[in-house]
Amino acid sequence: MLYLDGIGISFLVKEIKEKILRYKITKIFQYDRNSFSLFFGKNNLIFQVKDNSTIFYLKNEKDLNTDYQSKFLLSLKKYLQNSVLINIRQESFDRIVYFDFEKLNQFGDIEKYTLIIEIMGKASNVFLTCRDKILAALYFTTLEVGNRVIMTGAKYTLPFEEKKIPPIYFENENFPFETDDFLKKCEGAGIPFAVQCASNYDTFKKYLENYKPVIYKISKNKKIQKVFTYNEFSEFEKKKVGENEYYETLNEGLNEYFKATITSNVLNEKKKNLLKYVDTQIKKFKKINKNINIDLKKNENYQKYKNIGDILAANMHKLKYGMKKVTVIDFYANEEITINLDPTLSPKDNLNFYYNKYNKGKRTLTALNERLIDIQDEIKYFEQIKMFIEKENDFIGIEEIESELKMSNFTHTKKIKLNKHKKRELLSFEYDGFKIFVGRNNKENEEISFAKGEPNDIWLHIKDIPGSHVLILCGNRVPSEDVIFYAAKLACEHSKAQKGDKVTVDYCQRKFVKKIKNSKPGNVIYTNFHSILVEVE
Repeated sequence: MLYLDGIGISFLVKEIKEKILRYKITKIFQYDRNSFSLFFGKNNLIFQVKDNSTIFYLKNEKDLNTDYQSKFLLSLKKYLQNSVLINIRQESFDRIVYFDFEKLNQFGDIEKYTLIIEIMGKASNVFLTCRDKILAALYFTTLEVGNRVIMTGAKYTLPFEEKKIPPIYFENENFPFETDDFLKKCEGAGIPFAVQCASNYDTFKKYLENYKPVIYKISKNKKIQKVFTYNEFSEFEKKKVGENEYYETLNEGLNEYFKATITSNVLNEKKKNLLKYVDTQIKKFKKINKNINIDLKKNENYQKYKNIGDILAANMHKLKYGMKKVTVIDFYANEEITINLDPTLSPKDNLNFYYNKYNKGKRTLTALNERLIDIQDEIKYFEQIKMFIEKENDFIGIEEIESELKMSNFTHTKKIKLNKHKKRELLSFEYDGFKIFVGRNNKENEEISFAKGEPNDIWLHIKDIPGSHVLILCGNRVPSEDVIFYAAKLACEHSKAQKGDKVTVDYCQRKFVKKIKNSKPGNVIYTNFHSILVEVE
């Protein structure tokens, strides 16, 4: 949760003005529908517009560039690229902030533009204006919203008409207030500020002039939630769990807050999208698998058509043109049977009819069995991917899985492509002097199985269950049974096996692990293996 009322925003505006005022915009990027950055040299001013997390701040880390495109981004680049930030101002103490820019046009004249961010919960928005005319907006509507129209060419007007009293005009004699009355009169004050300051002028003055950025951990609905705000408020103090985290500046605090919360939200959103896609694929292939089994059932008796053909061939002297059926001895079952014939076909063509049905059934059965193996491999592959997604809690790991799926025709709804890719270290463990690698996705499984270690290192995998590849780096030593058992438990822990299951883990030297040609990533076969029984803890 983010709590920055109009008074908190005023402190943030002062901080940012000190850092980037009179700087030129060098780059503009948009990351998704809700966020974009203006770069002033190395200073990254990021705008995020998403319900109650709407904010702007100077981000310490540079985000990965994307090829995300929108009309809003094109307008920003057209009008603001290479412009100079000449002022940042606030609409009194309200949560509306203006960023004023100037640039020279091709004729040497100065053009002035204003970027306006309205921090208003679900109604939050960003506008680019010139002489109070809207050039672009992050969110457009052609209908009237409240007292104004939001569309290109419309005049920009404030989203409210009611005016409150700026807090700088409050004097000692005005106090104390009732909390509700204070909220109705004081511009920029939120409920925590009102509860803290409405009854005491000295407290009010202190909170108006000084700030102390802090992240609370509070208990809400039996869950621990982080709250970032600009001062200590009793509303949060009485709900806090554990120690507060304090920061020198609001920008520093916002960076830490979003590093913990927004990264987690983006990660969960990516996992949700990937799981939705993977579940769809599993459902699709299971349906195909079911249909193939139905077709196999239909064609499983194809041999009987050959038998009928053989019986007809032995009784060709009895067949006449125009016959609808013939009764003969079935020498396979040693009984008399009646065989249906087509009266429009010759005896030879009736014979060929049954042999052709046999050959077609045989070919169909062969093709269906081959297709069944491919479909079952697809199901196993996506079930393994699903397990990796569910266990993954690292952003880079999720992007590696996403990249693998894009190579397998997964197309993300946002179609965001990262220009730079980070690589993380492999997951490793130390036990009794041995280093053990564990794969967290198919890419890492392939690296562990074919790029790491030596041919005589010990490779492990849980049998018949989706899971990670595990590799014990042996050096010139032979791992003890205890080391192998520990590595086997790691293979169980990083698999789809459930607690309490008794499973088999196979292990062999890495040189006996081979990649299946033209197969999915991480799909291998292995020989010369031993097995160990493990109970999943």
